[in-house]
Amino acid sequence: MLSRIAAAVVPSLGRLTVTSDLATAPAAGSIIVANHTSLADPGIVLAALLRLGVEPVVMATAGLWRIPVLGRLLEQGGHVPVHRNTHRAAG
Repeated sequence: MLSRIAAAVVPSLGRLTVTSDLATAPAAGSIIVANHTSLADPGIVLAALLRLGVEPVVMATAGLWRIPVLGRLLEQGGHVPVHRNTHRAAG
């Protein structure tokens, strides 16, 4: 769901070109790591992965689940909250 929202919003902000060295889309169960430097980067990464045919499950800071609409979308999408700097982080 979040990937589809990002895929709809990102083109309105600029042009997104996706290139890949992979012959096919990443296989189910693949781990793709994207370190981001701006608040726009996660949406761009989600939109790019959707273009590659991947509907990702993301790990994100647990605080995002407290944002009413975003938290609901994250929960429904089966995304994983990360409780940083707590004893729950490893779990």
